[in-house]
Parts: sequence; structure tokens; C-alpha cells
Amino acid sequence: MAPAALAAPTADTSSKQAGTAAERGDSAAAKGGDKADFNGDGYQDLAIGAHTATVGDIKRAGVVTVAYGSATGLKYETAGILSQATPGVPGEPVADGKWREVSAAGDLDGDGYDDLVVHYLQKNMVLWGGKDGITGAGTALPGGDYTAASPKLLGGGMGVGDVNGDGVDDFVSRAHNGLSYGVTTLLGPLNRTTGKPAGVWHRDTGTLDKFLIGTVYVGDLTGDGTADIVASGSANLGSGTPGGVVLKGSPNGLVKGSEFPGPYKREDSMPSAFGDLNKDGYQDLVTGYPGQNKVHVTYGGKDGVSTTVKSRAYTQASAGVPGVEEAGDKFGSSLAIGDTDGDGYGDLIVGASYETGSDPAATGSGAITVLRGSADGITTTGAASFTQNSRGIPSTSEKDDHFGASVAVVGSGTDGATEVYVGGNGEDGFKGRVWKLATGASGVTGEGATSFHLGTVGGPATGGNFGYRMAS
Repeated sequence: MAPAALAAPTADTSSKQAGTAAERGDSAAAKGGDKADFNGDGYQDLAIGAHTATVGDIKRAGVVTVAYGSATGLKYETAGILSQATPGVPGEPVADGKWREVSAAGDLDGDGYDDLVVHYLQKNMVLWGGKDGITGAGTALPGGDYTAASPKLLGGGMGVGDVNGDGVDDFVSRAHNGLSYGVTTLLGPLNRTTGKPAGVWHRDTGTLDKFLIGTVYVGDLTGDGTADIVASGSANLGSGTPGGVVLKGSPNGLVKGSEFPGPYKREDSMPSAFGDLNKDGYQDLVTGYPGQNKVHVTYGGKDGVSTTVKSRAYTQASAGVPGVEEAGDKFGSSLAIGDTDGDGYGDLIVGASYETGSDPAATGSGAITVLRGSADGITTTGAASFTQNSRGIPSTSEKDDHFGASVAVVGSGTDGATEVYVGGNGEDGFKGRVWKLATGASGVTGEGATSFHLGTVGGPATGGNFGYRMAS
């Protein structure tokens, strides 16, 4: 995270401190890991994509909204709107270009301000942060030719984190070098003009780890303050059997750690979230499999995966989880972790963007489910579900609203509290909307909830899908 954010009440400084989080007794990871701070003022910011918004008279070109935090919470009323028509942003708006997806944040150039990654398939762009936030300066990352082996960055998974522990974040992607697939790490600082990294690590997971890479997740499972890479895919080079490994970050390269026990099935969407669910000082990883209506929880430990807390899967058929499991609900569409009830344990927010509301005709209206953290990890005790028909939440559940397409937990200011933001990209005829839900000692509540849309923040009046993806 940006150095200027280290003193902020809501910032997680675990990645910049010596020793393991467990040794420090640090529970900051319950807030969900590093938090985006694009203008370095110490408050968490939120980026929201709207990939079908009209830019000028160019339909479905897409825009990105960046709302900035403050002492009193997120100020989305004064958010910045960016598109490929914004000076400094690479490229230009194209009809049906659908500029997307806001995907990750971190300080990739080492200037003390977090930067935003806009990622889609093989295309990766960094929008640079600064004292005024993200104003348009950006760099498109080349797709390959990073080393003599020429690894080419692919879709199907990317992440940002300080993998070599030098205090500057790195860009991690699924990749191949013409002969085999694996994981490529572009070491920061990245050059703001060319996108060239300070160095490149490439690991051939097919040869070294005996599985076909499918996706990657980046976070500090081992609690040593350095980000790790979870590489997930199909074992035995395409047998269909899940396979994966934790690649531990270190100054001198990736070190093979625990096997990754998570399930694997190739899907268009691979949601994930890191945070400390059981307050043991290690971040945990939750991965979503919306095509299977499933989320999988992997608990962190010294070698990557905990040897004392077993990984677990949850569906709406699991005891204590609200709702009824139905084909096509897409439980696990989105994931976020944050302490929503102030007890120091990270809680899990799960989106189900195709859930049917209380009105049977409202297919695809969407819902979110809150599963609380505890000393034993995720518990279904006190679990809660929210839709637009829940008390206090504006609007009503309607067909294809897709409430829960994205979720984020954002620090609300100097008091250390959090707010839950929920995207519903299908609202208002796919213009899209984002809802803000408050939290308290009893957890997430619909009471006092508010919502806003692209027009609220001064964006285009036509098109949208606002809230389809968020990064915080």
C-alpha cells in the first residue's frame, strides 16, 4: 500500500511490517488485506466499472468511476469519471469496446500512491495514482516479450501484491512462453512510460508443479508480510482433477509451499477475497465458483495452507446458510472480506447475482449473504441475506437487476467502521446502480441504506452496467 496510508485508521499495514502477522498479534488483516488509496490521504477509495456506458456519442465504450474516501466516509458525489477519451488514458473509445474491468489496486511504480489495474482477457492497463488521485495518466502493459523466454500474459487470472518484499507491488498473471503455461510476475516498479518491469519471474507450473495453470490469486497466506501466489488449475496436465500450489513470495524468487486444496473448474468469472477470518494472524483465501453455486474457504498458515484448520466449501444448501440452492443462482458471483460487526474477525460477503427475489417473477434480481468469521473460521451462526426487498434498502427486486454482481467492504472514515457496497449492474434497464449498506455491532444492516448510479456522480446518462465490477 501507499506509504502515506500507513497511519490511516482503516489501513492494513501488514504487508509493510517485519515479522509475521501472527507474531505481531496483528488483526488488521480482518479488514480484508490491503486497501486502495489512490490519492495517498490515508482513506480507502473505491473504483467502479461501467463497461457499456456511452462516451460522447460512442455507445458501449465504457467508463471507470473512482470515488475517494474521507474522514466522514466515501465521497462518491465528487467521484472522478475516466474513459479512453480522458487525456493520458491509452487508446481511444470504441463502439462496443466495453472498456473494463476494474480488477486490482496497488502501488506498482513505488511512488507512494496506489494505482488501478483495468484488466480484460489479455489486455492490462495501469491507471496511475497521485496526490490528486487517478486523473488519467495510464500505461498499457505489453502482452509479452518480457524476457528471452518471452512469456505472454494471458486472461484467466491476475493479481497485485508485493511478492519479493521490496515495498513495491508487483503484477502477477497467468502466462505462457510458447512452450508451456505458468505464472509470470512483473516486478515493480513498473515504468510509467513503457510499462517495463524492474525484473521478471516466470514459473513453468506444468513442468515444476505438474498441473495446467488455470488462474492465480495473490495475497499473504503465510503471514510474513510478503505476498504469495496461489496457482490453481487442473492436475496432471489436463486430467480434470483439481490441482494447485501456494508459491511463497521471497526476495530471491518463488518458493514452493503447500498444495492448494481448492476445487477447480474453468469459469468466465473467478472471484476471490483475502482476509483473516479466524483472527490467527494469517490471511485466508475465499474463492468463488458461481457456475457451481459454491465458495471455497482456504485458511492460511506458515507454509501457505493451514495444517490445523481444514478448508471448507459452502453453498446455499449448507446448514445455516440462508436461501435455497437453485440452478443458476450464481452463489459466489462476487466476494469481499471485512470486519462488519467490530469483533476483530473478518466476515465474508457473498454475492449471488442471479438469485430470485421474494417475488418468483423476479428471476436474476440478486442477493448477498453475510457469513461471519469466528475463532473457528467461517460460521453460519448469525448468517444473514439481503436483497433489494430487505427492509431499508432502496428500490425493489426486479428481474435481472443482478444485485450482488460485485461487493466491496470500505472503511467509512476515522472511526474504523466499515460499509458494504453492493453493485447491481442490471438495475434500471442495465444502467446499473451501487448500494451502500451500513454496519454495526449486529453486523450488516439494510437500515439507512442508500444507492447511487452513474448519473449521480456526473457520468454519462446512457448505457452503463455500473457496478458490474468494483476494486477497493
